[in-house]
Amino acid sequence: MFSISKWALAALGVILLAAPAQAYDNLVKAGTIVVGTTGSAPPFSMVDNTGKLDGYDIALMNEVSKALDLKVEFVQLDWSGLLPGLAAHRFDVVASGVNRTAARLASKDFIMLSPDIVTGVAVAKLTSNDTIKKWNDVCGKHVGVVRGSSEIESIKSTLPDNCITNITEYPGWTEMSLDLKNHRIDWIGMDYLGLAYAAKTDPQISILHEIRAPMTQGIAVSAKEPDLAKAMDEVIAKYRGDGTLNKLVEQYFGTTVDFTNMPPDPAQ
Repeated sequence: MFSISKWALAALGVILLAAPAQAYDNLVKAGTIVVGTTGSAPPFSMVDNTGKLDGYDIALMNEVSKALDLKVEFVQLDWSGLLPGLAAHRFDVVASGVNRTAARLASKDFIMLSPDIVTGVAVAKLTSNDTIKKWNDVCGKHVGVVRGSSEIESIKSTLPDNCITNITEYPGWTEMSLDLKNHRIDWIGMDYLGLAYAAKTDPQISILHEIRAPMTQGIAVSAKEPDLAKAMDEVIAKYRGDGTLNKLVEQYFGTTVDFTNMPPDPAQ
């Protein structure tokens, strides 16, 4: 049986020794990392104009699978079904902008890997909406969030008590942004990087410049596959240090991340 202790990084973590595909027990499909993702969380996981999956998490999983000498297969599902599906071992991993919350870090159903992105929470609105100019202006207004996401609790923690009372949940960005444009909701509460991408690509949408509740995101791996989790974390640690992650961050977000100054993990 493959022992993770046989993994080695060369000096400064430049060379990663890939494990043979058959070394990992309990893969959903032998020799393949089956990845649960939404395809509806741009630019983390999205579908391009040709109908092909693309995005930061998709590109990262392609790189990680190559490093581990494994194939990769993506399965699309609404966000609300991804972590329950991982707990049921429908996938080996979930990669779709997964916030590293206290509850997820403490989960016995899956293993959260170390950070591969740093973000925070933000407010998006229609550019034409002049009633929302600062964070407290959202109080009493109708917010849209992704069903099963954690951002709304982070947003609530930064606002006055009873500020947010009218919430509608959506399966993904497409439905949520459509309702914003049709004035069925007043604003969207989500991660900053996702909203910044939306504002950059759609002039009808703007975001407030203030970012709150800094947080990290990462990949979630089935608790049945600790060897795979540890090997993947070795790869991601290497990519944080050698600039590979920031190349992908710049490609998909148009910015870079200071991985030497990340917010601490939330208390478990």
